[in-house]
Amino acid sequence: MRRLTNVFNLLAVGLAVGFLAIYVVHSNLVTATDDALQRSSRYDVAWVGAGARLEVLTLQKSLANFMVSPETDDGSQVFLFADILSSRFKVFEAPAFGAFMDRKPKRRTLIGEARDRYEAILPRLKLISSISDEERLEVRAELEKVYAAVDRVGAEAQMDSLTEVAQTRNDLKRQQDLQKWIASGLFGSIALLLGIAAVQNRFLRKANREAILNAEGFAHLAHHDSLTGLPNRMAFNGEFARGAARCAQPGAASIAVLAIDLDGFKAVNDRLGHATGDALLRQVADRMSATCAKFANNIMTARLGGDEFVVMLDAADGPESVMQQAEELRKVLSATYHINDAALVVGATVGVAVSVHDRNPENLLIDADIALSQAKASGKGRVMLFDPAMHDVFLRRALIQAELAGAIENDEIRPHYQIKVDVQTGRVTGAEVLARWSHPTLGPISPGEFTQIAEQSGLIVPLGRKILEKACRDALYFPSEMGIAVNLSVVQFVRDDLLRTVQDVLETTGFPAHRLTLEVTESLMISEADRAVEILSQFRAMGISIALDDFGTGYSALSYLRKFEWDELKIDRSFVMEIETDERAGAIVGSIVSMAHMLGIKVTAEGAETFGQIEMLRDAGCDTIQGYHFGRPVPANDFTVSILHGVATAAKLAGGAPGEGGKPGRERAPLIA
Repeated sequence: MRRLTNVFNLLAVGLAVGFLAIYVVHSNLVTATDDALQRSSRYDVAWVGAGARLEVLTLQKSLANFMVSPETDDGSQVFLFADILSSRFKVFEAPAFGAFMDRKPKRRTLIGEARDRYEAILPRLKLISSISDEERLEVRAELEKVYAAVDRVGAEAQMDSLTEVAQTRNDLKRQQDLQKWIASGLFGSIALLLGIAAVQNRFLRKANREAILNAEGFAHLAHHDSLTGLPNRMAFNGEFARGAARCAQPGAASIAVLAIDLDGFKAVNDRLGHATGDALLRQVADRMSATCAKFANNIMTARLGGDEFVVMLDAADGPESVMQQAEELRKVLSATYHINDAALVVGATVGVAVSVHDRNPENLLIDADIALSQAKASGKGRVMLFDPAMHDVFLRRALIQAELAGAIENDEIRPHYQIKVDVQTGRVTGAEVLARWSHPTLGPISPGEFTQIAEQSGLIVPLGRKILEKACRDALYFPSEMGIAVNLSVVQFVRDDLLRTVQDVLETTGFPAHRLTLEVTESLMISEADRAVEILSQFRAMGISIALDDFGTGYSALSYLRKFEWDELKIDRSFVMEIETDERAGAIVGSIVSMAHMLGIKVTAEGAETFGQIEMLRDAGCDTIQGYHFGRPVPANDFTVSILHGVATAAKLAGGAPGEGGKPGRERAPLIA
């Protein structure tokens, strides 16, 4: 009995020791498993390396975009990613990444050399808008070397992380096997150990599934836009490179690239907030995806950033078919959007480039961007196919855009003045202010050309203020009864400081408000009607007169005349040019004048160049006329001569202009107001 007791005691001791061993071993296994799981989810080194590669690549692309089309937004992107990359070099000194680099001394040498190169070019990157093209090329070349070093170290970081993950998984498997072996060897605790093993295995499988899903999610995020879900720039560049390589092969089918930009998206963000802008972008992406999914030749639809989208198509059926698809997509994107119970209308402009055998297909994206720029410059809301001749236009536009800010700052763009004549009395009543720029190499640049570029680049605001301030100072030396008329851009109305700007100019120059007329176009009343009425009413309260310019250009509606008490209505020159040859044009002018006078609005006709036009406009009842017949736009120094010329011309009209088919003379009031 005693012996049996001793045996049981020994068994009890053995079981106690066994359970203790199980407890100790199991505890160690759990701790080791937790550590392995933590190591399997540690991607710090890989993420630092991958982030650095992506940031250098993004900086390269921003720099390339700026060199192709140096716009303010592209320069800001270069500045932003230059700072981001500077911070990334500091992250390289973190303990985890530092340990990784110390495993191979050459890694630290590569990063050190890359950092020195980058610090050397960083000041020029931050001043990218003001340095020369040669310096930009040098910066770009140095940045390529920085990218090569960062790319190599980043790739090694990712490979090391993958190796560590594989080793961690092997460790987990060995620990699981050991746990099962111990559980099987101890018969008395087999049920408990199997339960623990089952629970442990369940958690491990769950962790493994989550790791796989996370890896797939990271890969998706790396190649897709987080806002719209569309492929991003990185994904498109990869697909485009493959498509261009296929296209370069003999006998391969052509590909087409559609560069798409939303018209008026910035105004949506400025007025309604970025949340509404983001919602709009998601709807745009949905429409684009649904439409392109119907195209049998669709290769990829992507968002490059902001309101820039791109589509790549197989162009085997030729450019005509691609243009039809581009127009269909433009119409779909231009339809009304409904966001937060509000209806939004934004247009879309599309530039199309189709590969040809004698042109490098890798330039397709640049060509599509050039076609897009040309389409926006010619009125937006249209589809335009790239033509090699556009390169010269693009280079001219790029030169104008690059030098426009300096021209504004240095007063190279100056106001000229075109007189307005009251043909019923012969008085010169004032002048319209017109901006003129004589470029040192390009010569005189059309106002329609540089003002459009100024509006698109945001420079119209400083340009408008400069012209207004200079005109007010010049007009102080004009006859005191004469006023000046200055045009306002729709872009200026988007800003909140327009009213304050005009007030500041009048206070600074001392020019009387009642001698100033501000001219706005009908397009403003379409896009910013409520805001325009509010601001224009405040101008009128200051004593400033308001004129509706270019009336009859295609947007005319009587509701504009009813919404606001206009002081002056200006008939577009297209009616004046045809008034002698088209009876309908004359009838329209007469109707406009009669309607305006019934509303108490003065009428001015623009673009009068012949005696016959002026006679018909006078008979129709126009109050004042401006045009080359009375005088061309002249600088302030020649304004007095222009007044005298206008007076003399009006005197000839009064006498019937012998030899020009004039009518008998009429009684006239004094010719100088």
